[in-house]
Amino acid sequence: MQRKLHAAIATLGIGLTGTAFAQSSVTLYGIVDQSIRFTNNSNAANDNQVQLTNGAITNSRWGLKGEEDLGGGMKAVFRLESGFDPQTGELNSGRLFGRYAYVGLSSKLGTFTLGRQGTEAFNFFGDFDPLTVGNYTANSWPFFMTVGRIDSAATYAGQFGGLHLGATYGFGQQPGSLSKNSSWSVRASYDLGPASFGGTYQETRDLSNNIQRMWGLGAKYAAGPATLFAGYMGGQDGTGFVDESLNDPSRTVATGSFSANQRRDMTLYTGATYQATPALALTGAFYYDDMHNLNGFAGNNGERYTGVLLAEYSLSKATQVYGTVDYNHVSGGAYTELPGKNNQTGVAVGIRHMF
Repeated sequence: MQRKLHAAIATLGIGLTGTAFAQSSVTLYGIVDQSIRFTNNSNAANDNQVQLTNGAITNSRWGLKGEEDLGGGMKAVFRLESGFDPQTGELNSGRLFGRYAYVGLSSKLGTFTLGRQGTEAFNFFGDFDPLTVGNYTANSWPFFMTVGRIDSAATYAGQFGGLHLGATYGFGQQPGSLSKNSSWSVRASYDLGPASFGGTYQETRDLSNNIQRMWGLGAKYAAGPATLFAGYMGGQDGTGFVDESLNDPSRTVATGSFSANQRRDMTLYTGATYQATPALALTGAFYYDDMHNLNGFAGNNGERYTGVLLAEYSLSKATQVYGTVDYNHVSGGAYTELPGKNNQTGVAVGIRHMF
């Protein structure tokens, strides 16, 4: 999600005074993104719903980030970022800094950070998804396989010319075990002129040492005002995390043995963005998932596909209005991922301000 935002966010720099802090800085930044969304088949009775909700593509957040020049090309860095719902003012996850909270050191050899951070698969697909991992579950469901963000993580990120590298280890924090509740992930990508391509792999364990694995490839190509995207994600989950994340929360779902009948996913996607005018950007994306052993039952297979259209119009460098339409369809054992019928359509309009 950061690819578009970093280029657009106007930041407010606050310089710290005094000799000891002469080369330190702190930046306040954020996004307030609010939308009005219509959804059909929104519950078991297949009622329509109109709601005020968080933004379509960028969840609202505010944060602080800073750095101090330590000399010799080395810097101390930190980031604290909090997600919130503008319609209520509540924190997204009940945490003050549920999105990011880390501190580290940066040099020409790369950046090493400690704290709450994104997995490498999440970081990777944030750069190779046409929607930069959208906000609504209706268009971001494939990326639940990446787990998203994890606690107690040590991360390395480096860039050497066109080569981008990342590695993250999440400490399990369990007495007597280095593996329980732990996670590790890696990514690598390369920029070659207008093209970029790469891959990622990660493993996450639960408290019983069951493993959720995922892997993926992504590519994008810039051709004038258009950028084309394509990607693949594979997954094998013996923890139940993916099923529990994707099942609609209103459903009562029977489950079997996740470890004995591991869920398998094969997800393909493609999409494009087109800068029609300096102010108007158009995006289209399509996602497909072939699923096996859903909810821990052998042979419980299903499919899901999603189409998304998005139009964004910039009123200024910091403020955009947008409209979006998404359509989801599920079949077979994947019916539990929607609340009522096997299809759902959403339409939303919104406004986003970045500071």
